[in-house]
Amino acid sequence: MLSPPHKYILFYFLFSLIVKTTPFKIRSFDNEGCEIVHYPPEILAPIPHLKECLSTINGLAVYPGDPDYYDSIKVFNCRNSYFPIVIIYVTKISDIQRSIHCANTLNITVVPRSGGHSFEEYGIGGKNGVMVIDVKEFNQITINVETNTAIIGPGNRLGTIYHELYQAGFLIPAGLFPQVGIGGHATGGGYGAVTRKYGMSCDNIIGIEMVTANGTFISPINSTHHSDLFFVLRGAGNAGYGIVTSLTFRIHPIPPIVTSIRISYTSEQIELGFLTFTQTFKNLNENLTPFINLSPNTLLFIATYLGPEEEARNAVKELIELSNPTYVKFEEMSWWSSVILFPYVPRQNFKSTSYVIPTQGLSLEGFRVLLNFISDIECNFGVIFDVCVGGVLNKISVNSSAFIHRDFFAIMQLELMWSNSKKIQTKCLEKQLRFSQEFQAKYTTYFSYQNYIDRDLDDWGTRYYGHHLPRLVETKKKYDPNNLFNWAQSIPTKLP
Repeated sequence: MLSPPHKYILFYFLFSLIVKTTPFKIRSFDNEGCEIVHYPPEILAPIPHLKECLSTINGLAVYPGDPDYYDSIKVFNCRNSYFPIVIIYVTKISDIQRSIHCANTLNITVVPRSGGHSFEEYGIGGKNGVMVIDVKEFNQITINVETNTAIIGPGNRLGTIYHELYQAGFLIPAGLFPQVGIGGHATGGGYGAVTRKYGMSCDNIIGIEMVTANGTFISPINSTHHSDLFFVLRGAGNAGYGIVTSLTFRIHPIPPIVTSIRISYTSEQIELGFLTFTQTFKNLNENLTPFINLSPNTLLFIATYLGPEEEARNAVKELIELSNPTYVKFEEMSWWSSVILFPYVPRQNFKSTSYVIPTQGLSLEGFRVLLNFISDIECNFGVIFDVCVGGVLNKISVNSSAFIHRDFFAIMQLELMWSNSKKIQTKCLEKQLRFSQEFQAKYTTYFSYQNYIDRDLDDWGTRYYGHHLPRLVETKKKYDPNNLFNWAQSIPTKLP
């Protein structure tokens, strides 16, 4: 038998051996709770040639090893970490053209970045070693009050756009969250608080300028010039056709007053509230675009009515009388005040997917399956229905652009969120995948919304773009035959 000192010596020897031979990683996190991951050394190899090629550009180029590199690749979704070979903050068209020339010469994939809010982080490539062309310096906003149009640079954030247009007495149909960039948001669809009145953001684009994969600057792109590009860039414009440098929008006068509506139901009322909503809102006033937030204990109806409180009350009178909600609040305010109700969304670990709900709504059985799922999941979650039934959106032809989601009840977004526990993440993602496959097969349409991008979605080309996919592929082959702009869910140059 070993004496105590010898036991300690043997223990120390064995422990040292384990430490030396066992991979061991200490995880560290930034002040927002996102894990800090460092770039792999293999992406450094082409940098000397790239620096030489890019030496004449006016904008800032940030490389791995530069002091600003990690700040330049901060991701919205902390679940994904990718490492570009360079991030180029272009300031003029010639910067984009030179960058594309260098990428073609050195065989480097290019991705555009507007606001950097791709749910799968395609704004930094969705893989390592890409060139990111960041357009945040393309932030012009030129408003023409005589033609009710605005030329808006793709580097603008929604909050800035709303404020500038509000000062001139106008609004644009777009999303709720102020930090989102307009470039990817509008060219992929763009749902928001006035969608039922004015359509999606992409429905209000009337002109585009863009640099293609061979460095050609194309202007104008509209219904009569380069109409093939005009078609695909409204609905699939964030899926790999080029670098958009300007968007011209149809803008709309702001009403003198709007009314914020909040209606909520407790756990005992959730089913009644949801089913009553689906039955009473098929002929809803177009001035109202509702959102429904669902949790196991609460159903919350949120909307901004484009008009005074009296009209808003009439618009939801039937819903309130038939469902007897726990809480109802109407509040008149300015359009700008309604916009700033929605806060900045912090960076976090999350997984999001979407389902297009058919015109008749979600069945009671489907609703109960959804409710059971969110009641049983270990991580945090969000369920939001972007309600679209009726209104202008459903009146626009499905063949007018690449955006196919027209005649339906709502886009449902399911988002799972978790802390930095890998164990919880794995369990949540496995459950979500099983749930999604069954739920979409039984209770929703076949389709999903491309701005709520989901890398794990099967047959994503058809689910996002439907019967337009072959047309999108043909246009891709015409303008980007060598697939310079590519990531996991960009439009390919040939059908699968």
